[in-house]
Amino acid sequence: MYSAQIAVAAGLALGAAACPATGRDVVPETRDQRGPQPDSAAAGPADPRRGEGYAYVARRPHGAVGLLGAHFVDDADARRVVDRVADELESCAQRLETSGALATGAASLVAIAGPRGNAEISDIRFAPGGAVAANALECIVAPLRASPFPAGKDAGLPAVAIEATWAPNRSGKPDAGGSQ
Repeated sequence: MYSAQIAVAAGLALGAAACPATGRDVVPETRDQRGPQPDSAAAGPADPRRGEGYAYVARRPHGAVGLLGAHFVDDADARRVVDRVADELESCAQRLETSGALATGAASLVAIAGPRGNAEISDIRFAPGGAVAANALECIVAPLRASPFPAGKDAGLPAVAIEATWAPNRSGKPDAGGSQ
């Protein structure tokens, strides 16, 4: 009987020794760098049409459209797409604002060259709210799909990734900067 108790006690002692006393996870220190890098000042003056994380930004009184990236599309063509989307968003936002249907919102999407030479939309995300989705579909997606999309510069499938934000123009001022 004592041998069974000794065996149980020995098993408990070994089990406790195998488990660490502190149940603490340790995350190693990281060296992520965010924001401007020290050597970015040496690159020259910043382009006012660039935004942090964007290759190009087109600003209008009711919103902004940023180019996240382009594949198999010339930079000039990608910027023209962003400017066209910003112009369509602005005219649509003005119309919706007069009727009281313009919501504050945001959307991100990828436009890919479709088989008919227009844009097909992929990976679309909206800020929450039915009015936001309705604004994005009317002011961004429909005009983008109805307009011609640039042909690719290489053998790949042309695509651009963009993000847009919009809101009623409370300032009453015209475009405060950027491209128009």
